[in-house]
Amino acid sequence: MDEIITKDKNVMEGSVLVIGGGIAGMQTSLDLTELGFKVYLVEKSPSIGGRMAQLDKTFPTNDCSLCILAPKMVEVYRNPNIDLLTYHEIKEVSGNPGNFQVTVIKKPRYVDETKCKGCGDCSAKCPKIETPNVFDMNLGKRKSVYIPFPQAVPPVYLIDPELCLKLSKGVCGVCEKVCNVGAINYEQKIQETKLNVGAIVVATGFNMYGGKLSNRWGYHYENVVNALEYERILSASGPFDGHVLRLSDQKEPKNIAFIQCAGSRDLHEGVPYCSSVCCMYTAKEAIITKEHSDNAQCFVFRHDIRAYGKNFYEYTQRAQEEYGVKYFQTKISKIEEDSETKDLIIHYEDLKTSEFKDFRANFVVLATPLVPSDGTKELAKILDIKLDPYDFFKEKYYFNKALSSK
Repeated sequence: MDEIITKDKNVMEGSVLVIGGGIAGMQTSLDLTELGFKVYLVEKSPSIGGRMAQLDKTFPTNDCSLCILAPKMVEVYRNPNIDLLTYHEIKEVSGNPGNFQVTVIKKPRYVDETKCKGCGDCSAKCPKIETPNVFDMNLGKRKSVYIPFPQAVPPVYLIDPELCLKLSKGVCGVCEKVCNVGAINYEQKIQETKLNVGAIVVATGFNMYGGKLSNRWGYHYENVVNALEYERILSASGPFDGHVLRLSDQKEPKNIAFIQCAGSRDLHEGVPYCSSVCCMYTAKEAIITKEHSDNAQCFVFRHDIRAYGKNFYEYTQRAQEEYGVKYFQTKISKIEEDSETKDLIIHYEDLKTSEFKDFRANFVVLATPLVPSDGTKELAKILDIKLDPYDFFKEKYYFNKALSSK
């Protein structure tokens, strides 16, 4: 902040815009208020929480993810120095460091945030016309009147205009009739707000690589999911209430294959970089699976193990020694489906023996790479920020620990 102040003390704004309401954006906002700054926290989705809200547990302690996250969400919501702008997006930015003018647009919820009590009467009475639930990675369903997840902040419902019969066809209107505080407002429009801030922090998170995966990984098969989808399966608040079930028949799988580097560290398909967390969350998911079901056998197909933090490598060893998770050093050539049983046949090379083998799994979890969140390129243009070769925001200052000294 010292650099911003010295640019031009006469026009310096004592407020900061934080873009992204995940764990990084929330912690940044709380830290800034501790330093005395006013914060505008902009999140494009209806609730803060980000990807961490979708996780079941955290490694290497296996602590409940929401138990860590929810208190911070409430702290952000109640902090008088944080203006929480959910369901908002950045439209335009002008000015200079110390004095930025920012235009944000607020998308209509069709529910008045100042009136909604979060009781859920509107959703309970809404006709059962359902659509895939994005929060559950499209594995569950939601109605046209919904709240993103039970612990959402703000605890306010919203209406999907494409699914809602009143907004799309002019019929129904049941939610308006049952709302006893008059929070339903079908006339809401997009609103623009101007903000003056001295600095901007970008914390826009990530997505899971999936749609562009090569067919050889089998992601198009029903019983093949990526790691974040599996997190929702493991979660007690997820579509299966924490029961590990196959998508094809809702039966408990006897053996589960976890495939590492599915699309990572590949110069020809996927992305060339390592996402640095996949080895750890794979070990975590295998451990949690064993805790959910003693009968399930977990097999990890990996290149090598990149466990970079304190107690991280020990965590992967614990998965093998205490929970019986079996690790194979392999190179996957192809995953195919048995059309009758919906099992997956994994064709691979054993890198220790150089033999080509097959493995039959009831269920497959792919550790796909982390990629930039949707809208990163558009936001980079608005903010005039450069992207790195992988389309992540380029870091302005890079601290090389190898060149440091005590």
